[in-house]
Amino acid sequence: MRKYLDHYRPGLGESWLIMLAIFLVAGTIITVSVVFIINQIFPGTLTLTGASDWSTPIVYVLPFTFVFLYVYLRSRNKFREAVLSNRPPYPNPRPALGRVPLPLFILLLPVLIISLSVLLDPLTDLLEMPEFMKEIFERMTESNLPTFVAVVIAAPILEEWLLRGLALKGMLQHMAPWKAIAWSALMFGVIHANPWQAIPAFLIGCLLGWIYYRTRSYWTCVALHAINNGLSFLLAIWFPQLAADASLRSIIGDTPFFITLGASAVVLVISLSYLNKYLAPAPSLIINHEQHETVSPEL
Repeated sequence: MRKYLDHYRPGLGESWLIMLAIFLVAGTIITVSVVFIINQIFPGTLTLTGASDWSTPIVYVLPFTFVFLYVYLRSRNKFREAVLSNRPPYPNPRPALGRVPLPLFILLLPVLIISLSVLLDPLTDLLEMPEFMKEIFERMTESNLPTFVAVVIAAPILEEWLLRGLALKGMLQHMAPWKAIAWSALMFGVIHANPWQAIPAFLIGCLLGWIYYRTRSYWTCVALHAINNGLSFLLAIWFPQLAADASLRSIIGDTPFFITLGASAVVLVISLSYLNKYLAPAPSLIINHEQHETVSPEL
């Protein structure tokens, strides 16, 4: 599979095709169909509301299966075309941190995501959430093992593969980095399919996209995503009485909130400035056409 993927880099149009037609539309149709068939055979086994035990992670993962199949077939075809035309694989830069020590980098991950989340709080507080969305969010943050698996493990791994490991990685090969990062962040917002998640997801996606662009580390993006989702999960455990749309300001009060908001802005700017200065330069994506012999003739 790896040798196939090194010859496949979707551009902007195909990335949108994957997000909208394949993931959202086809994925939803497949998910509903699978749930219907399983429930016909084993009544009550799965529910689309995620209210029955392990339904949440199972139903969440299903739409990605169709994307995996599409990517596998497309990358295999691209590999065969490369063999026939003697075209080398796309560059696949290894993760690198440059002059940032690994322990400090790990420490900065929660600092980045927590400070950004605090800064997003006033924005999310402006978006009044209807009751049906509150119920969905409350189910998404229920303090049980299936929800933890879906929200803190499956979502970061699968969504980061789709948005950063596939779409952003591909678009970086075809356009200016800032455009690729912005488009992938927009896609990240769109696949959440509601404004209460989409707007914060876009801004968080910009951060994740920049981190991926500079480090080429998929697992760093997974870690940041998991920390972000894990915070919501922990808050649901520690403060079960909180409403799904409760803001930080309503919890801690005006004065502590504005102090926290200012401190978060300072911390985020300092952290990003440090990383921008000391992370390794973004790797080159120029294809070396002299390395055509690296393409295996085996199909």
